[in-house]
Amino acid sequence: MTDAGTEDVAALQARIAELEAQKSPKRRFDGRGFTAWVLVVIAALLFPIALTAYWGQRTLTDTSRYIATVAPLAQDPTVKQAVGDKVTSVLVTQIDAQQRVSDLLQDYPKLQPIAGPISVAVNNLVGQTVTKVLDSDQFSQLWVTVNTQLQKGLVAALSNNPTGPVTIQGDQVILDTGDLIAAVKQKLVDQGLSFAANIPVPPVADRQVVLLTSPQLKQARVAYALGQPVAQWLIYVVLLLFVIAVLISRKRARMTMAVGVAIILGALAVRLLMAYGQGQIELTLDGTTFAIAQQAFFTILTAFLLNSVRAAYALGLVLLLVGWFLSGTQSALAARRLLGGAVSGAGGRASGTAIAPVAGWFARTRVFWRFLIVGVAAAVILTANPLSGSLILWASVIAVLAFIVLEFLAAAGAGAVGDSADDEGAPETGSGPPAAGDAPVDVAAGAADQSGG
Repeated sequence: MTDAGTEDVAALQARIAELEAQKSPKRRFDGRGFTAWVLVVIAALLFPIALTAYWGQRTLTDTSRYIATVAPLAQDPTVKQAVGDKVTSVLVTQIDAQQRVSDLLQDYPKLQPIAGPISVAVNNLVGQTVTKVLDSDQFSQLWVTVNTQLQKGLVAALSNNPTGPVTIQGDQVILDTGDLIAAVKQKLVDQGLSFAANIPVPPVADRQVVLLTSPQLKQARVAYALGQPVAQWLIYVVLLLFVIAVLISRKRARMTMAVGVAIILGALAVRLLMAYGQGQIELTLDGTTFAIAQQAFFTILTAFLLNSVRAAYALGLVLLLVGWFLSGTQSALAARRLLGGAVSGAGGRASGTAIAPVAGWFARTRVFWRFLIVGVAAAVILTANPLSGSLILWASVIAVLAFIVLEFLAAAGAGAVGDSADDEGAPETGSGPPAAGDAPVDVAAGAADQSGG
């Protein structure tokens, strides 16, 4: 063997020994990744609580929103029936038509047989009058007035300071219907039953409606006292934790997907709790005047919460799709190559048209426009009142279309940007075909690489 061959073998053996001597580097603890996952877990656990607390604070303790929520109940047939049955029963008892007619006819024994039919007719008139009042604008106004007092009374009762027509007595929430009874009495007088004006207002115990029966009212007071101070801002803290987790993670695309999944699961948990709560309301309203109206009561009262759950589903789905698209999975890479190639190809074909100068300006300011699109979409979602799932989806779709248009313009203006740079700093060497390695830049893929996907 020649000296050169011996030296090559020796060098190769030395290199092999060097490689064998090297120990595989130990995997270092990723503090940022660990912290991000901890934040996501905490936020995911708090999200159902925060969403429910925000609904309670906005719907139950905010008078104007509460009235806007329950006002449609005045038009619900089951609610009208529940209120009508109670008011009719009280007035029929107070009027006591059978006794009054019998007293009027006591000097006319032959007319006593018609006392029954007359009293039935009077009672029917009372029922018809109650129905007319319930179908009128007067009842809608009374309903708003009563529910305003109800909401304030509930808040005061939960604050252990009961005032007004709503009180908590033992484990029951009580509503006084005196105002509605007075309105029906006046309507009866207007229809010719002048003696109704002399009917005394029923005793408090006889005109009360049990709105809610629950042995957990004491616990509700405690929960209200503890939760009210944080209910308003807890949802924002949870969302901030999600944002921080994405920002500090080294693999932001994957973390965005995790946040989306967490929000969807949190919304699902709230929806399951709503189903459980509906069953509890059926139990607590059982035996009360509102037992037949419990379905309408629950549906309308929780309308804002259901809308929030749907919005959370939409937000989680959008984040899941965005995280997947920016991730390093084979399917995401293929989707980015397909979309990026189509957009860049279309933009390249438009580079020689009249839009090239304007497109060149968009190409130079592309980063600014990216941030602007994301910022506008986020602002629309955050400032929407009320926030809905359809709004989130439409805002996301429009943002995606804006990104596609931006990348199309950037690709169309790439030639103009290159020509400008050549004119300013490069000597003229004549025109010629582009180098073999030149190709449109896949911006989506670049963004994914920066996301750490």
